[in-house]
Amino acid sequence: MAVEPALGDNLARIRVSKGLTQEDLEERSGVSVSTIRKLEQGDRKSARVSTLRKLAQALNVRTSDLFRPSPEPVSPLDETVHADLFALRRTLKPVRGLAGIQMPDLDGPVTYESVRASFLAANGLYREDDYRAVVQTIPPLLLEARSLVAGARSGDEERAALTLLSQTFQFSAQALIQLQQYDLAYQAISEGITAAERADDPLLGAWNVFNECWLFLREGRLEDSRRAALTTAEAIEPRFSTGNPAEFATWGWLLLWASAAAVRNNQGADAEEMLTLARAGAHRIEGRELEAPALWAARGASTFAGFSPELIQIKAVEYAVVQGKSARALEIHEGVRPSGKLSSSTRYRYMLDVASAHAAESNTTESWAILHDLRTRVPHWFKYQSFARRVVDQLIEDRSRALRAEHAEIASFLGIES
Repeated sequence: MAVEPALGDNLARIRVSKGLTQEDLEERSGVSVSTIRKLEQGDRKSARVSTLRKLAQALNVRTSDLFRPSPEPVSPLDETVHADLFALRRTLKPVRGLAGIQMPDLDGPVTYESVRASFLAANGLYREDDYRAVVQTIPPLLLEARSLVAGARSGDEERAALTLLSQTFQFSAQALIQLQQYDLAYQAISEGITAAERADDPLLGAWNVFNECWLFLREGRLEDSRRAALTTAEAIEPRFSTGNPAEFATWGWLLLWASAAAVRNNQGADAEEMLTLARAGAHRIEGRELEAPALWAARGASTFAGFSPELIQIKAVEYAVVQGKSARALEIHEGVRPSGKLSSSTRYRYMLDVASAHAAESNTTESWAILHDLRTRVPHWFKYQSFARRVVDQLIEDRSRALRAEHAEIASFLGIES
């Protein structure tokens, strides 16, 4: 979890209020006094989630008490991306006067089929991790989807158009979160939930909440993330005997987000309870055909197929890393059998967990190999991963010799001075 300047002040303030010296905190937490001193003085620019968690446990506070939002650093964006974001900002936050929202005129009429085709193309770019291209396609796509809603001539047409609009906001928010444009992402999430509510589609609304939980987690709003996930999961919880796979998958993903927030906030028992519930849901629908609701345009079965026993295993790896149990994380990793059902971003994020665990176990060769593979295979995605920067920071800090050229290149690519 990346460190803001406020973290050092909070750490020192809480430590002093407990009557502890830096050496006392070292003894209680297992975190070196050198690291504690650097954090408090602001000299250390990043820290692992597991490190913050150890400190919070030793101080008997929640992890979120140690920092203020937003804990994720916003990485520098290319000027071309800034320009693309300006157009997207105008679309998400249009001019609104007394006469209502003022939107640019479209070149011609739109149809459900044409907007759906545009959505599928844009969604394909997202799955290829080409976020700059996605950002370029979103403004005209949102204009078309809004126009489709405005021009609906029946209740069925309006519901179909609203469903498409909600999905457009949903994947727009995901791309913006990846680019760490959190204010715009929240706007897209809110609009997506509103469109889903108007379409009377609770599951689609829940998938927009999914993004909200992710956003809150990125901002360090751990309790907000947990609460949003749990309240939504309770609202759409399926009957265990009659629920369909789409309902179980949506419910299960929300439990995983709640669990992810809890484990980061020193609520290990709660995290394990929610992970257990999600595991039961995954086994309940294992092997069953996963079909998306009929009106869902692009996510299709792949939206839900990722919710599986395999996903539960890789989340267990993630939680072990967060808890500082790197050896246990690698042990669980050895038992994971890829099914090909996970989304690319989920697989890549999982590999960063494995790289982090190897780094913590001083398996530097294995860790660098994973980072190099991700840098080579998915540069568009890798560039914006704060977690990757934290792993590289740790590898550089722990090194006993000069960096090899290929490792220095990875650091440079992530904007890290080595």
